[in-house]
Amino acid sequence: MRFTGLSDDLDRPAVDAFLSAVDLAMNSYTLLLKVATDVPVTVENQRQVLHSYLRSGVFEEMMLAADHRREWYNLSVPEEFGGLPNERPLIREDFLATTSPLRHADFLARLRWMLCEAFSPYGHHPSPALAEQLVRDFVHELIGQDGSAWSFASVQPDFLRSTGYYSGEEPLHPVYFDGSDSDTATFMHRGLVCYLLLTNGSP
Repeated sequence: MRFTGLSDDLDRPAVDAFLSAVDLAMNSYTLLLKVATDVPVTVENQRQVLHSYLRSGVFEEMMLAADHRREWYNLSVPEEFGGLPNERPLIREDFLATTSPLRHADFLARLRWMLCEAFSPYGHHPSPALAEQLVRDFVHELIGQDGSAWSFASVQPDFLRSTGYYSGEEPLHPVYFDGSDSDTATFMHRGLVCYLLLTNGSP
């Protein structure tokens, strides 16, 4: 199975506005990946495709690129700033990444939850009206008007190592998830195109 990164397509104001609002609300460093496959992704094969993608070198390359593009530099430091290659891969070897289907309405509710209901340690929830606009513009950029043509799934967020903030486990860098309810992974797909939206909100 082959994967081609398409994250350059995400350089759009509505996408950045939503991701930045989630960052602020959840105290997250939110990442969004877009990738093309060489086989159509269906509800039946979505977990197989997702697992193949997560284990591919393309996933790690795209994660590091997204981390740099959003100027977080939490997963690695660029070489021009004196960084060294990571000692270990981003992905955990023993992950399950179980997928649970979401209806289109559930997907929209999940995005609104990130902005308005998820734990916000600094009280930075936007107003409901602003949140609705951010979600609407974000979704329009990603999937257009016909959301029913897409498939959505919640993914168990166990495929990237933990900071140990909640679990107490020793953090083996690079780390991403924190082990709280604000860790989320959302998979969206239609035909040959997939998105993966990640949050890791933490106090």
